[in-house]
Amino acid sequence: MSAAVVQVHVNKAICFSSVPSHALSHSEELLDNLDYQVNTQPVQLYPDGWLKGPQDHLLLWIPTSSQKPFYSMYTTLIIPRGCMELNLSNMVHGSKWQECFKQIA
Repeated sequence: MSAAVVQVHVNKAICFSSVPSHALSHSEELLDNLDYQVNTQPVQLYPDGWLKGPQDHLLLWIPTSSQKPFYSMYTTLIIPRGCMELNLSNMVHGSKWQECFKQIA
């Protein structure tokens, strides 16, 4: 398995995988309505499993069992023994986040 690095591309897709089709598209919705200064604050993984952005916006929850190895968005090179890759291509976020829960009749 190849190394997985958090990458933010010019088209604003976020990748936690070496497979481009697994990228989270339209990620600009996660940081909409934030001014430039706030937008430059780091994204961090907290001990409770939440990946938080500027002003503590909740971006993604990662189970404890999947938090290691997990790399910072500033990581530029990894020589791992193994790593985690996330497929975010179908992740609902931004204005569509409520689609992740469908009530059973």
